[in-house]
Formats: sequence, structure tokens, C-alpha cells
Amino acid sequence: MRPRNDSSWLDVRHSGEGTFVIRDHGRLTQLISELPQPNHQYPLLSVFIGNKTKDVALQTIFPHNNIRRTRSKSSISLRYDTASVGCDNPILFADGDLNSSRDCNDPMPGVHDYSVTWNVDTTNDALKLVYAHLVFLFADVVCIFADDFPDLASVAQFLIDCIESRSASTLPRAVRPRVLVVLADYADHAGQSSSPVESFYQKLHAAGPTHLSEPFSFINLVYLDLNHSEQARYNRLRMWLKIQSDDTRTVRSENWADWNLLHLNAFFRSALSQLSSDDQSPFNFVKASREANPVPAGLSNHILHYVEVGMRQGCSLETLLSTMVSALMLDHYVPDMMLMEPRAVLRTLYRPAFLRAFRDYRGPKLPKPGAVLISEVEQEFVRQLHLLQASGQPSLDFRRCHLLSMSAELSQIQSDRICLYCLVRPAQHSQACGHTVCDLCPQLFGVPAGDAEYRFTMLMCLLCQSQATTVIDVLPPTMNPTVLAIDGGGVRGGIPLEYLLLIQESLGAECRLVDLVDVSVGSSSGGLLVLGLIGMEWDAPTCSQTFDLLARRIFRERRQPVISWLLRLVLGRDSLLGDIPKWLSWFLHDSCYDPRIFDVSLQEAFSGNRRVFDPVGEPSRSPVHSRSKFGVIAASIAKDTRSFVFGNFNASDWFCKDHGYELFRAETRSTEPLMWEVARATAAAPFFFSTAHLRNIGSFQDGGLQDNFAAGIAGRLCRRIWPSKTGIARLISMGTGDASPPADRSPHFRHVFRDGFLRRGFDAFMSNLGTTSKWLQMVEQLDSAVRPDYIRLDVSLNDIPCTIDNAEAMDDYRNLVILQPGSARMAGEVATSLLIARFFFALESHIEIESTGAHVWCHGTIRCKGPIKAVVGALERLHPENVDFVSDSARLGTFSGNDDVCRACGRYSKSVSLLLRHPGEVVNIYMRINRHQKWRISGFPASAASITKIQQLQHAFGRSDHGRPNNMPCALCDGLASPFRGTRRKRASMVSIEEPGRKRVRVVDQAQVYTAEG
Repeated sequence: MRPRNDSSWLDVRHSGEGTFVIRDHGRLTQLISELPQPNHQYPLLSVFIGNKTKDVALQTIFPHNNIRRTRSKSSISLRYDTASVGCDNPILFADGDLNSSRDCNDPMPGVHDYSVTWNVDTTNDALKLVYAHLVFLFADVVCIFADDFPDLASVAQFLIDCIESRSASTLPRAVRPRVLVVLADYADHAGQSSSPVESFYQKLHAAGPTHLSEPFSFINLVYLDLNHSEQARYNRLRMWLKIQSDDTRTVRSENWADWNLLHLNAFFRSALSQLSSDDQSPFNFVKASREANPVPAGLSNHILHYVEVGMRQGCSLETLLSTMVSALMLDHYVPDMMLMEPRAVLRTLYRPAFLRAFRDYRGPKLPKPGAVLISEVEQEFVRQLHLLQASGQPSLDFRRCHLLSMSAELSQIQSDRICLYCLVRPAQHSQACGHTVCDLCPQLFGVPAGDAEYRFTMLMCLLCQSQATTVIDVLPPTMNPTVLAIDGGGVRGGIPLEYLLLIQESLGAECRLVDLVDVSVGSSSGGLLVLGLIGMEWDAPTCSQTFDLLARRIFRERRQPVISWLLRLVLGRDSLLGDIPKWLSWFLHDSCYDPRIFDVSLQEAFSGNRRVFDPVGEPSRSPVHSRSKFGVIAASIAKDTRSFVFGNFNASDWFCKDHGYELFRAETRSTEPLMWEVARATAAAPFFFSTAHLRNIGSFQDGGLQDNFAAGIAGRLCRRIWPSKTGIARLISMGTGDASPPADRSPHFRHVFRDGFLRRGFDAFMSNLGTTSKWLQMVEQLDSAVRPDYIRLDVSLNDIPCTIDNAEAMDDYRNLVILQPGSARMAGEVATSLLIARFFFALESHIEIESTGAHVWCHGTIRCKGPIKAVVGALERLHPENVDFVSDSARLGTFSGNDDVCRACGRYSKSVSLLLRHPGEVVNIYMRINRHQKWRISGFPASAASITKIQQLQHAFGRSDHGRPNNMPCALCDGLASPFRGTRRKRASMVSIEEPGRKRVRVVDQAQVYTAEG
């Protein structure tokens, strides 16, 4: 990045609307980019306030800087001492005055305005706020040249204004700025009593010693002897400043307040944001350090659950407290995190959660009061931090060793609600041994795959040291989920099954449908299909065959009491008296079909001992897998009927009940429902089957009663599983036939046998199976830009009776799909859409967004999630013609199929570069086929700024993934150079910022995109 002559940093201007704006010229970011090692350099900031005297002093104090050639156009300028550029402690210095009378012009690129919401009268008052609440927060020394003020009383008034504005930070007093008020005087007068000086101190002390210590460490007067030369005078001041700076380094280290340049920039932006808001509380450095990576929500619920489960399962309280503290070490002390006073960290970030947890505790009686336990947690937090520092280990290794050392006791703890590795995130995957982990911990503690994206192998459980291997697939951060939602409808489930067969046929045998879906949700018969496809990982033909056998077996014959059979034999088959015993039997048994047959059939189909949260596979034979998530909908039998979702996942807010449905999750593995029990619950249609009784959970009935439209609840579930995701990559909704009501149906009551409450209730239940109107309502609420990502597959039932138990009609329902014109084409389009949704874009971690005039370069790579060769091969078979990557306005490059797959690691890699107007510009990347059809890849629409935030590329205080790789490094594809990489001019660290530059003009009509073609 080329150095610039303008040193403008901050300004305050009138906005023209009766308010003021703080203008940030981006100078701090500019300076940091010019320094050689900003993450290992710990700056010292001096602030000089004055006019002409100040300017003369700066030329002497910083002789290597050409002060005159870098005049600032703003009220406050910022520079660095060129002589200290390569030092561990580079010196930054800001200078300015207290006058701001400039007009507010439109900001140039890279300049940002922030509104000042506090009540101030003039721009000078607003400028004082900037000094007191922003600049002084990070200053080590404030040097005020009194000769540039009207009198010494004016200096005192400025300091009092800073004091009264309550600008104190949460750091200790010792590290707050030291104020030096510089006075010019003759040596023979320096020691004499001076009325202005006495008035100066009296005025300050009138503000109160307590208030005086809030913004400043101390305030001293420094006399410069006018009998000496200008050089000698300011050399003395320079020595004073050096003494204070050297002392400051020691004080900062002793008080846990030593930040590097990247930390300083992040703190500054956080403080600037607070200044422009209504928050007038002291600036909290601990909170600011977690602004980009906040403490996970619901921590108090996690602590409460962990203590209750641990105490019930026989774990000692000391062990529980110790493991919770080491989990907090893992959460907070990520690589690059600034070390701050541990008690302040605990009290700011975690103490409120412990207070709520111990207040709400309802488990076995604790041996100590909550207040004592919190005090012990604080002591343990300090102790473990000292151990962490002494060991020199990363907090990740520290946590691993801590869990292994306590595995004998921790192996007893079982929980299906929270991750037992980090304790701060919900459980999303079960290992072969039964201990659970979240979506992040496999990346932290597992081994990344070499041939797949975001696939990790857990070779050993840290809690019980089981050697059973678990392979876990995680959704990449920049990828949105693909959703499969299947509605219920009894035997009409053959309709979505036929679509699934057609889609699988389009994909081919090598590419499984289950590998293209991230979460599947089903209700009633749709729930059975979801359990088979995802929970059991059947392929589509096996699922179809099993469903047919189940339906024909359980719907073979309705209950027929012997007396009813005899009466119909004597009185005739159409005798009403012969049907009365049959109806009475159905009423007494709460079903017209034998539920025992249903139960036995489901147990045989869904492995009688398999639980919902179990991974797929047998640990004794091969590694078990945790891949796609699934949810099955059932309805409670309570008076206020509500939906329950049984699945193999947790919501990020699993403890919250205000969602219109309940996401069930057992506390421990032994209380999880079996797979067949969930299948029984979701398909327990009233009248046809009795309710399903799940031990220790409750009784349930058919999920279609409450939420037969699975897509509606699926969208809400995605937002709770992945709250950081911006949307859905694809949603495939499958109906079970649209039964339009006949137009000649009479709206008037005829008689009790045709329009009685039994017939009306039955018709109301059957009409709820129709979900077309709900689909149309959902689509209408979507933004037009994302509607193509939502696809509906359904057929009209025409004249076929609308039934859910006529197994003989199953072939007729299937034939509706086969005979519908365009069904195969629609299935092929869905297959294409699902395949393209497996591609996602990631910014390259070692490439920054670079500014080029008024535009920015964005370099990244298109990757593929899942079985890469199968996905790429299926896409090539479906579309052997020209397939391109394109944006909204330009072509990105050719999809070269297997030629884009790395020969070394087997992963898909396509480097692209985008030239955008600004980082916040929203863009799309598509795959286009034959220049006509195009489908968006996953994660879009998005902006470079949003992707940077998601990937945590610019997090000065470290990343939540601790910098762990998401795949095994590959020297070939990970090092593939984009055509513009390395074109940025690297500035030598010792080059003066006064170096003259050449002007260049570049005109860009629209966003341009470039790609590395192989």
C-alpha cells in the first residue's frame, strides 16, 4: 500500500441537520498496514495539543519525520516516528488543536462519518468529546502546549471538561494517560510562586481528586527554559517523553494492558462506535475484545445443565468447576487474544452467567452457597491462566490435556444437549462412545480430511478415551444449508418417493441424494421417508421398497370383531347393524388398525435399538458417521395441541420454548427415543392408529395434525440451528398430492349421516394434508431474488380418491408422477440445483481486500462440499455442454469438471477474483448452463465484507476456530496463485511517508471479474 502525504485522522464537522459527525479518515488503518509486523508490535501513543509551538516542538522531537510536508487537513492528525518503525514498540503520535470550524463535505472513499448523538452546542465541544472519549483512551502521554492557549486557565478548563465528561475506561488508573502541560519560562522564574500556576492547580483540585483520576494517571507542569536554544529546550522535552514512555511500557505489562497494533485498531473502532451511540458508560476493553466473537448465547443454561447432570451422575463439584474454567480458557484465550487482567475477564464475560446458573440450580444439593462457588471459580480462573502462561501451551492443548487428566471421572457424564468438549455450544454430533460435540469442536480436536471440505475424524474421545473412530461432516461457514422437506399423506407418500427416485436416477448411482442435503424435515409419512433416507441412510430404491412393504403390511386389514363378522354374514354385507360392533371396537381401541402390527413393522425396519441421536454405522465394524441432520414432526395430545420435533441436532437456543413448537432433546443418551418410536409418533394418525407412547417423554399423534407443511417448520429450524447463516441455499418441498375440492359440493347441511360431526371432522383432518396454499403463502413472503432457490414438487390427484390408508392405490399415486408431463425434466432440474448448491465460495485467508482507487479487489476460491468426484461427475453427465461460473454482470470462467479437481488432494478448487465498488457491495456467483439457465452457488447473495466477517479473517483478537485448518493442507491447490496475487506493491518499512507518489487514473464502468483458467 503506497504511503500518503496526508496525515489526516479525525475531524468533527457540522452535518447540516443540527447534529455533528465524527469523520474518520482511516489514518490508523493506513499506518498499521505500513508497519512490518503489526501483530507483534506494541505501540506507544503520544498526543500533542497546540498550534505553532506544538509544530515547532514536533520537528525537534521527531527529526526523521518531515512534519511540514505532512500537514493535516483535519483537526487531529496521526503519524508514526519513522525511526521506530522496526522496533517492538513503535511510537505513534497524534497532534491537533481544539478548534474545528471546517465545513462538512462529502466523504472520499475510505472515509467514514459517525453521527454524534450527545447534546453538544459547537464543533469545538464535539471535538473535546473526541479527545476525551476516543483519543485519550489509547494515549500514553498527552502533551499540552500552554503557550498555544489563551492562558493557563484555558488549559485547566479543557482538562476539567474531560474530567466532567466521565471519559474513564475500565483499565487501571496506572495505565491511563499522563498529562504534561508544557510552559515556556526563564530558569530564574521557574521556581517562583506564580498566580496562574496556583490558579491552575486550584481549578483542577476543585473538580475533586477522585474525578481527577478517572481520565488521567497524573497531571504535571513542565517548564522549558527560554534562555536555552530551541533545540536544547525541546530535547529536554523529548527526554521527558522518553522517560514517560519507557515507564509506560513497564506499567502496561504489569497491568495486563499491553496491546499490539491490530488490537489498537480494533479497540479504536469499537470506541468510535460507542461514541456515536447513546452508550455513555466507560469503555470496557474486555467487552470490546469479544465484540467480533461474542460469548455464545445461553451460557448460563449450559453451566446450569452441566452442573445438574454432573452432580446427578456422581461427578465431584471440584471437578465440574475445574473443567468449566478450562472450557472458559478455551473460549476466551484463542490465539492472538490480548492478555487482560483475569479477574476482569471473568467478571465481565462469565460471572453473570454463573450467577444465573447457581440461582436457578435445581439438582442435588450443593455443598457450598452460590456466592462461595463463584469466588472459587474466580480463583480457579486466575490459577489456570497462570498455569497456561507457564506451560507456554495454546489454550486448545491446555483444554485437551485437562480433559484427558480427568477422564476417569468425566467419562460418567452424558449429555445430548451441550457439547462436552467446550461446554459453551450445543451438541450437534454424537461420537461412537455416546459423548457429544458441537459443530466447532471436531475442527478443534479432530483430524481434518485431505480429500473433503470440513470433514473431521475424531480418533479418540477425550472424556472416556474410547478409541472408536467417528467421522463428522460440518457445514462450512460461507455455505448455506440445503433443505429437504416432505409433507405427510399416508400411502400418498408414494408421490414424493417417486420424485426421489427420479432425482436419484438423474444423479446416477455414485452420487447419493443424502450427500446433497444438510437438513431434512418430514411429517407423518414424510417423517418416515426422512428417517429412512437420512437417519438410516437408505438409498432411494431401498426407501421406496421399505415404504411399500410397510404400507401394505400395516394397512392390510382394519379391525373386524367376530360379532360384527357374524352379523354381516346373517344380515348382509351392507347391514348397518353389522357395522356398529366394528365402530364400537374402533372407538374402544382408539384405532381402526392394529397398532401392534405397526409397532413390530417399524421395529424391524428401523433397527429396534437405534436411537435418534446415534451416529450412522457400527463402531465395531467401521468408523461411524455424523452427516446430515433430520427432524421428524409429531403432535402432542394435550388440550393445546402443539408440534414436537424429534431430530439428531440441537438449536443454538435449545433452552428457549417460545417458538410455537418444541424441539425435543433428552438430557442423556439413555433417555433418547428410539428411531422406531419416533417413526410411530409422527405417523400415529387419529382414527387409524392409537397414540404413540414414548417412555418418560409423553404421548403423541400424527405430526400432520399441526404442521403437515414440513417446509414451513424446516425454515424456522434452520435459523435456530445456524443463526449466523444468511438464508437457505436450496429448499426442496415435496407434497403428497393436491386434492382440489369439487365445485359441486353443497355448502348447506343435508343430514346427520352425510354432514354430521364425524364426517366434518374427518374431512377437516384430510384437508389439512393439502399444503399447496401454505406453499404459495411462503413463496409470496420471500424476496424475489431468492425465490428460484425454493422448489416445489407435487401433482394434482385428479379423480383418484384422497385417502391415506388405501395401499392398493399406491401405484396409482406413483403413476401420477410418472405420467405427469415434464416430471423427469423437473427431477433433472432439481438434481442440477442440488448439485450446484454444494459449491461455495471462500475468501483466501492470506489475501486481504485491496483498495484500487475507488474499488476493491476480492480474491477467493470456489470449493465443493461432499463427495467431490461424485458431485462433479454427476454434474458433467447431466450437462456435458458449456457450463460457466458467472456473476450478475460478468463471466467468471469455465467449469472444467474433473480438470478443476486437484490431482494431489482430490478437492475442487477454482480461483476467482472480483473487482467491486466497495466491500459492502452485494454480489452473486452462479453456475450458468448453455448461457440460458443459471443457479446460484451456496452462500449468496453476499458481500465481500460479510464473507470476511463470517470467515473471521480480520479478527484482531483471534478466531473461534483457533486458526485450526478445515482440511489437510495441499501444496498444489492451496498455493494456487490467482492472476492478481502479488501485484500489490509492498512498502518497505523504513521508507518515509513523505515519499512523492505518481497519480494514476483508472475508469471502471462496471464490476469486473477475473478468474484463473487452468
